[in-house]
Amino acid sequence: MSYLPDFIQKLIAEFDKLPGIGPKTASRLVFNLLHRPDDVRSLAQALTEAQAKVHFCPECFNLTDDALCSICSNPQRNKTIICIVASNQDVEAMEKTGEFDGVYHLLNGLLSPLEGITPDQLTISSLLKRLDKNNAQEVILALDQSMEGEATSLYLAKLLKDKPMTVSQLARGIPMGANIEYTDEVTLSSALQNRKKM
Repeated sequence: MSYLPDFIQKLIAEFDKLPGIGPKTASRLVFNLLHRPDDVRSLAQALTEAQAKVHFCPECFNLTDDALCSICSNPQRNKTIICIVASNQDVEAMEKTGEFDGVYHLLNGLLSPLEGITPDQLTISSLLKRLDKNNAQEVILALDQSMEGEATSLYLAKLLKDKPMTVSQLARGIPMGANIEYTDEVTLSSALQNRKKM
C-alpha cells in the first residue's frame, strides 16, 4: 500500500504510460515537477494548447497546427518523391540529414499481426490516393529494420509493383563508427548486397 496521495499516484501512473519511461523515472519526473510550480503551470498550458491546436496534416499525416504541415506547404519540396515513414520521429531524423527535398507520408505505425495492427489501421489507403494525385515518380520506403518494418515494406512493395514509379528502400549497412568484427551477420550481409562503386 502506498503512502502517496492519490493525485500523485495518478500522475505517476500517467507518466508511466509514456514509452521509455518506467515507474521509477515516472516517479522522479512527478516529484521534480511538483517542486517547480512555475514549470508545472507552463507544462500544463503547453499541453492544453497542443491538444487544442495540433492535428494531423491532411496530406502526409505529420503533426501540425496549420492547414498543412510546413513540409507539405513548402513549394520548394519535390512532391513527386514521397518518403514513407512510420512516425513523426522518423521525419525529424530524416530532416536532420538535410539530404531529402521530397515530401513524406506517415503511416503512423507498422504492420504487426501479433499486436492486431492491420493495413486498414495505417494510412495506406490515403497513400495510394496521394500517389495518383501527385503523379509520384519515386516512393522511398524508410521503415525500421525490424520484423514489423520488413513486413510493412514487403506489403507496400507488393501494392506498388504495378504503379508507374520507382520504389526504393533505404540502403542498409554498417553504421558510421561501427567495428566490422562486432557487426551482426544480417547487417554485414546487407552491407555487402548494398555496396556501391567508388
